[in-house]
Amino acid sequence: MLTVKSNLSFEECERRIKERIKTMGLTIFSEIDHSKNAREVGLQLNNTKLILFGNPRVGTLVMQDDQKIGYELPLRVLIWENSEGVFVSGKLVSEIAKEYDIKKTEIVKKMDEVVNTIMNSCS
Repeated sequence: MLTVKSNLSFEECERRIKERIKTMGLTIFSEIDHSKNAREVGLQLNNTKLILFGNPRVGTLVMQDDQKIGYELPLRVLIWENSEGVFVSGKLVSEIAKEYDIKKTEIVKKMDEVVNTIMNSCS
């Protein structure tokens, strides 16, 4: 898993990531606000949000090699904050693809570039 330190506030980093996802023509499928969920059950957690995104056409092409990789899709990034700052974490598709013996290396390479671009939106 890769982690990038942001130079921005949590809110600005989140805004930039969502904007970048949309400008790249990708879909945000879901957002999970872990810190909000923690508050709802009486617990505290620093700002932590998971954003699930992708392109169904590209994801389908990869799943044609092994449908089980669908467990790992859509792609995701985690924005989180602690006393040291704001961070963005995520996995490169090439890391995930090894587990599933995905042969579409050119597609995986492009998906890695997408993940890197999105993760570095806040640095």
